[in-house]
Formats: sequence, structure tokens, C-alpha cells
Amino acid sequence: MEDQARITEAVRQAADPLQVMQRVADQTCALIQGAEGALIALWDDGDVLTYVCGSGYLASFTGLTLDVSQSLAGHALLTGAILRSDDTTCDARVDAEECRQFEMRSMVCVPLTRGRRTFGVMTVSSRRAAAFDTADELILRGLADFVGVVVAAAADLDRITSALLADNSEIAYLAGESDRQREIGPDSTRLFVANVLSPDVAGDLVARRRIEQALAPGGFAIVFQPIVDLQEGRPVGFEALTRFHSEPTRPPNLWFEEAHAVGLGVEMELAAVDLALSHQLDFPDDIHLAVNVGPLALASPAFPESLGRADAGRVIVELTEQAEIRDYSVLSDAISTVRSIGARLAVDDTGAGVSSLAHILKLAPDWIKLDRALTTGVDRDPVRRALASSLVTFADETGSLIVAEGIETDSELAVLRSLGIRYGQGFYLRPPSSMDALLEDDPYEWANAL
Repeated sequence: MEDQARITEAVRQAADPLQVMQRVADQTCALIQGAEGALIALWDDGDVLTYVCGSGYLASFTGLTLDVSQSLAGHALLTGAILRSDDTTCDARVDAEECRQFEMRSMVCVPLTRGRRTFGVMTVSSRRAAAFDTADELILRGLADFVGVVVAAAADLDRITSALLADNSEIAYLAGESDRQREIGPDSTRLFVANVLSPDVAGDLVARRRIEQALAPGGFAIVFQPIVDLQEGRPVGFEALTRFHSEPTRPPNLWFEEAHAVGLGVEMELAAVDLALSHQLDFPDDIHLAVNVGPLALASPAFPESLGRADAGRVIVELTEQAEIRDYSVLSDAISTVRSIGARLAVDDTGAGVSSLAHILKLAPDWIKLDRALTTGVDRDPVRRALASSLVTFADETGSLIVAEGIETDSELAVLRSLGIRYGQGFYLRPPSSMDALLEDDPYEWANAL
């Protein structure tokens, strides 16, 4: 499991066991709803437990000792059982004076074990009576092995992280049956583990979970924007664009960037391609469909398989730049495979940077898409017009077709047509629409009259 390996490595790199124990105490307070403080005590097989770190209102009690034979923590240590006291003022198992001094009105004591040996206790407490319930005990029971191993600086971390990162439906179910009807389950456990080990790992796990939810059925949808013949005023194709329904609300490119950051970028791109191609039969036979993929997804063995399930002769593969291309030979081989199936290649975002021009020179695309940074204001800026004109000449000489993206005004459209640009797309022609909305219209009136 990838999460397990990353967390295991994070623990192995932790240099200060005391800092790790402190994070355990801090994260326990954050995880258990009623907790106001937490203490970790270690035992050397003698008569006392020694508190080595604390969190919340108990942080100042580090260094104090506790009689094993006269405390609830001691009973938990000797019996190996998780023990709970709902009111220490009337519980014969507790050290009443210690509880009064520590302001522990209610508590849960969790024995810490390494192998078969119990070596310490973690105490979670509150200044209120009955602050904890069965759900809290179950959550702490699910974390006990992990906490024990981390606190003991043990080496057998693979087993512990495997157990913790596995989906624990029993904990989630029983926690939901508590009086507070809380949902504490695998996701909370993962976040607890990650925050103890490394904030960076925690962030990665949260991001990965967010992407996994976006990839679930219904997490995203496809909309379509027409690519219009600027002379005839009719669509010749549609670009498939991804729209996400999951939180947070943000542009699609940020979803894909995060997906790549957590190792799910190719999976997300291919899922979007598959969903887009599933709509191909909804379009007339003379309409092509453009799908966006980055270099890694394009070179994936799964991508030709996706094209093979569609009419590849009506597919334009738009190469976007999700990652720097270090080896054009690998990408060229992948493009050759795509073309052998019948699909054509477009280079996206031309004019937005030097890299897109390098793509054109090295990949010989069938379509060259002018970025909106070049299109916007082309009617007012002679530099943009000169660059667009030079790309039109280049395309004519190499047999490529030019598509201008981001057309927003009538005057921009007029200048682009005067430069000899045959195809375009943008909100002025028509914004992206769902398939249902497109099917309500005549297929040859999807763009404004030109």
C-alpha cells in the first residue's frame, strides 16, 4: 500500500522520539472530541510511571510520577486493558488526590505495548465528568498499537501502519452508534497517523483522499465547447472539458495539478478521456471530438486502449503540458501509436510559452491551437497579430490547421479571420455546454451566426 510505505518511511526518518510522542499526545487531543488533555507515561518495571510528555491543560505535568498500584493508569498497565472512568470523584480505582491535583474529572487510560510487553500508558482526560463514551474507547483501541510502537521507537512499523490504514468498518460503525452519533473511522485514523508522523505526509493524504473522492462516480462531468469553421459558421468538432462537482470549488487545472502531485494524475486524465469518449456517438458522424491529455497520460499503455474503444478517426488528441517533457523519443513513439489507430494530434496553448513552440517543431501536430493569451486583444495589439500571422504561415507550409482559442469579441473574430485563421472557439461563439443542452439544439447551429 502506497500510503503505508510513505508513513513507514516518515517514521524511520523521525530523529527525536520525544517529539514524536509529543505529536501523539497533541493529535490525540485533536482526534478525541471530549479530550482537554493527554499524558504519556513510561514504566521501567518498577513501582511508578513517569509522565514524559503532555498536551492541553496537562502539558505542565511532564516529569511527575504516578504510583502503579494506586491509579487507573496503573491498572490499565498491569491488566493490558483500556479503562475508562466517567467520574473520578467516586471511582475507587483511581488515585483521588492525583486526579484532584491534575483536574482529571473523567479519563480513558490506554496501555502502550511493544510485542507482549506493556511499557507505558497514555491517559486522555477532561475536567468534565462523563466526557468520553464507547466510541472514544474504540477509536483509542484502534490507535493503541500504532501509538505503542511509535512511543517505543520500535522497528516493526509495516505491520502497524498496515493495520491502521486498512478500512476499519467496525470502528466507523460503532462510533456512529454512540450517543453523539459521530463519524470517526478510517479517514480520521489516517489523518491522526499522518499528523503524528509528518505534517507533509498528512497534507499528501488529505489531498489524495480528495482526488479519490473526485474520481468516484459523479465526482466530475464533461462539458463540450464547439470548434467552429469561421468561414462557414458551423462546428467541425467539440473539445471535451472536465468540470468537478467535489469540494473545494476551484478551476479544473488545479484539480489535475493536485492529482499529479499525489500520483493520480494519469488516472484522472484517463478517466476524463473515457467519460468524454462515451459521448462520441451523440455527435454527428462529421464531427470530431478533442480530448486533453498530458505527456504521461498520452504515453500510458491504457490510452491507446481507450481510443480503441471509440471511433479514433474522429478523435483529436490535444497535448497539454502537465509535466516537462524530458524525452521526446518516448512521446514520439506514443504519438505514432495514437496516429496508427487513426487519431490526430493537436498541440495546445501555442503562443503561451517557449515549450509549446518546441512541441510543434518536434512533434509535427495536425492541429495548432493558439492560446487565449495570443488571441485576447489581437485586434488591438500589432505584436499579437504578427505572431499569429507567422504561425498561420508556418501551419500552411507544414500542412497543419490553426485553431484560435478564447475568442471573446466580434472584433477579435474579424481580425483572426482576416489573418487566414479558419477555425476557432471561445465564449463569443458558444460557451461550454452539457451534452443535454447541446442535444436540444440543431447540431449545425451550435455557434453564433458569423
